[in-house]
Order: sequence, then C-alpha cells, then structure tokens
Amino acid sequence: MASIPHDMLTQADSQRNGVQPDALHGAMADLDISTNGSATPTETTVTSEATSITEADNEIDGHALALDMQQRCRLLLDELEQLQAHLKDEGKEHSAELRALKTEVQSEMRVIDKVICDASLKTAAIANTGTQIAKNPSNPRGIQSLHSSNLSFFTAVWDTAKKCSGILALRRYFYWHGRKPHINGKVSTSALGRKKRSAVVDIVSQDGLEFVKVSTILEKRIIWDLAKAGWVGSDSSEEAEQSDDDDGPGGILTQAEGLLKASRETRVRYRHPTVRLVFTRISRTPRSKEVAQILQQIRNMGIIVQTSEDILDSPPVADVLDRLAPGNCYSLTDVLNLDCTVLLAFVSDLSHGRVEPQDWHNGMISTQREMEAKRPLLPSKLWPVCESRKLVCTKEAATRMQEISGIIGTPAEKRRTALLLGLNNTVEMTNEQILEEFQTLSEYKVPANWRLPVEVVDVDLAALKSNLPPSVEKVSEALSDMNRSVFVYGWASGFTTLSSNRAVAKDIESIIEENRTSDEVGPDIWPCSLRSLVGKEKERRGAQDMLPVVSS
Repeated sequence: MASIPHDMLTQADSQRNGVQPDALHGAMADLDISTNGSATPTETTVTSEATSITEADNEIDGHALALDMQQRCRLLLDELEQLQAHLKDEGKEHSAELRALKTEVQSEMRVIDKVICDASLKTAAIANTGTQIAKNPSNPRGIQSLHSSNLSFFTAVWDTAKKCSGILALRRYFYWHGRKPHINGKVSTSALGRKKRSAVVDIVSQDGLEFVKVSTILEKRIIWDLAKAGWVGSDSSEEAEQSDDDDGPGGILTQAEGLLKASRETRVRYRHPTVRLVFTRISRTPRSKEVAQILQQIRNMGIIVQTSEDILDSPPVADVLDRLAPGNCYSLTDVLNLDCTVLLAFVSDLSHGRVEPQDWHNGMISTQREMEAKRPLLPSKLWPVCESRKLVCTKEAATRMQEISGIIGTPAEKRRTALLLGLNNTVEMTNEQILEEFQTLSEYKVPANWRLPVEVVDVDLAALKSNLPPSVEKVSEALSDMNRSVFVYGWASGFTTLSSNRAVAKDIESIIEENRTSDEVGPDIWPCSLRSLVGKEKERRGAQDMLPVVSS
C-alpha cells in the first residue's frame, strides 16, 4: 500500500524557527501528548483511517469499516473516471495527468477487497463447522491494514481538486536542483555536487499556475514531531544546521520549502506557479501557539495557507467537469488581437453548421468536421471569449486571410470574410446590420454583443520592438512576416492574442525562456482549435498550399 511521508522537523528546524523544547513540553501537556517517546493510547501517530479510530478499540467491526471504505473508494474512482471520460470527449485526455492518484486509490481498493474477502471466507468457514459466528470476523492484521490506509488523504486531495479549475495533474512530482553535502558535512559548491530533488504536488491547477498541497495532519501530530525533532538524535545543533534541510526528515516547513523550490524551477506562460497549502484538520487559530507560529512562517514564505474553516463542501464531479478541464483559466484583456487562423475559423463553413462529407475533403477537414459535431467551436469557445470585447488584427493577418478566402473560399466563406473585416459594400453597415446578415449565413445563434467588423491595425514593428525586452529580437528572427506582426503587436500592446497556432506559441515561449535576462513576460496567447476553409473541390484540389499552416 502506498504511504504518505509524515510531517517531521529536524532539530535544526525547531531551533531555527524559534520553537524551544520547554515550550513544546507545555504544548504537549496542553494537547494531552505523552513525552516519554511514544504516543499515548488515545493518540495515533499516522495520518490515516486510524486518525478517527483508536488503536485501543478492540471492539471495532473491521468488516463494516472495510465495506464503508470500499464504498468510498468506488465513489472516488467513479468520479475520476467521469472526469477522464469528459476529457476524452473534449479531446483533452492527454492534457491532464490523473493516473497517479487513480493508481494509488486502486491500490487501496485491492487491500480493502482482500480484507472483505478474507472476512467472508472466515465467516463461511465458521458457518460450515457450525461454530457460533464471531461479532468481528476480520483478523487483526486486516484491521491494522485498514487503520493504516491512506484513503482519507486521497479523498481529501480529490475533494480539494473538485473545487479547483483547470487541473493539469494530480499527485505529480516536480524537481529542482540542490547541493549535495559531502560525507564530512561540508556543502559542495561544485556542479558535480548537485543532485535532483523533488516535491509532490497534489493538485496542479489553474492550467499550471497553481501548486496545491493537501495535508490531513493533526495539530497534535505537529507538536509531537517538533518534540521528537528536538530531543531525538545524536547530532549537535551546529552539525544539523550545516546540513541541507531536505536531507533530514520531511516536515511541514520542509515540504513548504520544497514546493517553493519546485515552483521557482517552473514557469507557466512566463510565470512561476503560486503555492497553496490546505490543512483540512487544523483550525485558523490553533490551540498551540507553536503550530500558529509554523502556519505564520509558511505564510511568510509567500504560500497561501487554508485551514479547516476555509474548506467548502465538495461538489459532485458531474457539476464541475467543464471547470476542471484544462484550458479554461485564461485571463483575457478587454481588447483581443486575432491572428490569421482565428479569422479563418470565424468565417469557415465548418464553424457555422453541418458540412456534408465529400470524397475530396482532406484528413484535416474530416477531423475538424468530427470535432464540430461533438462541440461547435464558435458557440462553445470563441463567441463566449469575445463577449463584448473589441477585436483587432494586424494588416498582415487580414491580408493573408483575404488571400486564402479569395482563392479557396466558398461564396458563403467569402461573404463572411467581407462582413468580418468590413470590406467592399459592408463598409457603411452598422454593427447590427452586419450581425443580422451574418445570422443568415450561420445555423447557430450569433451573439448580439459580437463587435464587428474587426479593426485592422497597421503596425510599426521597429517602434513596437523598442519597448520590449531584448529577447524580442530572437523571437522576431524565428517568425514569418505575418506572425511577427501578429505576436509582436500583441506583446507590445499588452493584448491577449487569440491563435490556433500552438506550435508558434510554444516556440515563442521557449525562445524567451532560453534568452531570459529578468522576469520579463512574453506575449499573452490564448490557444484555440483550428478550423480550415472548406472551399470548393476544384479550387481546393489546386490550392493545398494556401491552407493555413501551423508553423512559424
């Protein structure tokens, strides 16, 4: 069965953090904790199912406990599978890593099933011999395995996750590099002395911008670990202070520091993730001032601390599937910069209703037809994002889009292009008139607050680049003329750029990270799905090179 590292502080930690043994002795007495080196009979030393059941309770019905835990396991696994099925329907099954938590829960289920099976066999054997059936058919070893289960912890992680948004992973390891001490205790400063370190992030949410750690530890347990760290061990405080904290027993503060180190080694859309620590069983105002000091020290690190009072009821997963799925946590600007791929998506026949399959449709169009049938792009994504925001695009993007539409577009696609960009006889039309005609070209309800036409901007790249970090030169070198105008303009203006060009967006982010000289932030890019123009058979067969290409 998988085990969770328990929270414990080193002797150096307790002295460094101003927690003295005398104060701990008093705190332990207040919380009814023995100081003789072992927990009292009424205090368990693991964060598990045993935290709600005392080990001294020999009358516990292990079979009933196992059945209850089995039901909870099934519910958790069922909800995880619901989320996995939803992600598959959305085409995002590879965007979120849920397997680690699911595997851990399945491991718990196997242990619970075995306890139930053994109890059933024992009951059957007793019945066959005519012996009176015992009140508790479970064997002591089976009950102990239930007591040491981590199901309560996994349930707390999942309950917390269901209140998050944009989940990318559950129970994922993140790594950083630390310095490995030599055997003599001195810290090596050479590159050869460095080694990888890791921290487990229980929930990676906000599309990667938040690391969440869940702790089901009790206040008594923290005091006990502080006391043990202060009095157990032969190393002097001086020697302990010379060693790397992470080589000692893992404790609350050590875990918090590890999460911060992992966050500082990680950038998501140019930013470090924030860290949130959720204590499900500790109050905002702990009984022990030592525990209160530890919580405050964690806050002082810049970590968000939530306690039992902050925890809301967990919703059924079916009610929050859309919120849990990745890709929905972007903060958009009031003005949106559209690249060529998004302009094409707005006018494509694929985006405005059913398109009958044709033998000359290429694989990309067939795939997009299937995607549209499952979830239409405009009603579900693009129109809600646009709302009443102002829409702009660069002259280069508009020109390229008109070229593609003019060569392979159907009559409907060409007319939508004119309405979208305010071309030809649409120049004098009002927003209401444009939307009214657009509605005649779409099977979907066109939103009344969609601000058309898109404003076309003529940009001065040299002037824009003068106000950006030095990495803009490397970015510019990697982009085509059109993409250079789109992404540099969005970057310099501070506008969110909507794009289906995921490859270019990743390239830009990689270039900026490789050439970073400060905490500079690159262009804000909101990714969406691609929609090509359907076109007519003759034109499309002879103009494949005019399709929007996802490249630089």
